Amino acid sequence: MEQQTGGIAEDFLSPGERSRLVGLCRKLTGNQDVAEDLAQETLLLAWRRMESLRDPAKRTQWIAGIARNVSLSWLRQHGRDQARNTVSSRPGDEPSTTTLEDLADEFDLEIELERKELVNLLDRALVLLPEETRAILLKRYIDESPLGEIAEQMGMNASAVAMRLQRGKLALRKVLTSELSEEIAAYEQRAATPAWEMTSLWCNLCGKHHLLGRRQPERGLLYLKCPACTPGDEVLSKNESVPVLVDIKSYRPAYARLGEWCHTSYRKGLREGVSRCLTCKRMVPVKISPAQEIRELLWLNEDRPRWAWTQGERLVNMICPRCESVSCISLEGLVISLPEGRAFLREQQRIRFLPYRSIEFAGRPAIVTAFESLTTDASFEVISDDETYEVLKIIGGGR
Repeated sequence: MEQQTGGIAEDFLSPGERSRLVGLCRKLTGNQDVAEDLAQETLLLAWRRMESLRDPAKRTQWIAGIARNVSLSWLRQHGRDQARNTVSSRPGDEPSTTTLEDLADEFDLEIELERKELVNLLDRALVLLPEETRAILLKRYIDESPLGEIAEQMGMNASAVAMRLQRGKLALRKVLTSELSEEIAAYEQRAATPAWEMTSLWCNLCGKHHLLGRRQPERGLLYLKCPACTPGDEVLSKNESVPVLVDIKSYRPAYARLGEWCHTSYRKGLREGVSRCLTCKRMVPVKISPAQEIRELLWLNEDRPRWAWTQGERLVNMICPRCESVSCISLEGLVISLPEGRAFLREQQRIRFLPYRSIEFAGRPAIVTAFESLTTDASFEVISDDETYEVLKIIGGGR
């Protein structure tokens, strides 16, 4: 790991930039040893997600954003006790070198206020603060008033307002990590596992129900399930650490990006016989295998959804022998990911999958994969080679 991240550091950052990255992690966590580890984790994540960096000129800011997310994740797991110990100094303790500004900045009030469930907790916490402190925080972060305007309203200078703002954030943080610590812990537990939510996407198998979704854009994670086709703990689409999904916060654009990525990655992999592992970036074989053969490799014994499959189905799959990551897609998923399939889906919105048909085409065994619209008389069919899934003929579809 050290050898690998050392190489990543040389590729991404100069020694001075890396030192500043460690400093950022140290400022956020208050721990030098942890900062070194988090900086290395940041560089590894940046390397894995390099395809999502669209503007190389903003590389430093992009990496700093990843470092912030990594550090905040660490703080959510370890920072509550550290915060309580840091804020509450006792007689005989060593004097802390951490400044008031450092402590306040570790607690990012703007981010917390964006979380709807946490707004209620913040309301309760604000009530426990002195009236003047509460007023300054509300004016700054709820009303979004400039410091100069707040100073004029409260009859003080801007420097005094800035200092009281920092003290107010620190006081609020203390309340949230003491009086409301149990509620915060419960919130964090729920936040760690995103809930299913209704999306505007229709199920492509039955066409009768909107898909349910779970997502974590910072991780490139997207799960989709149909309440009818996958009513249990299985999902129709399960994607994690997919670079093109990172920071895409809405389901429809994420699904569109995923379809394009699947077509490019799996089709090219089938033609060349190899593709790049999403996790460790090594080249791995791309095969077509019976689903039951790789069933046990698909997230076995994990407390996460399993990918749905049917008896006798064959999946295009990439299994990495080094990191044991598994990626796969069904034939109908591969077909609807074709440019013509994606266009058909955009035009029709509500479609349904028809059962596979085995035929002979041009003197060789083939499979017909078909979808029909539920709102028009349009249809889309693809004839694929039974052995290689090569597209032999496309009938219908979108433009």
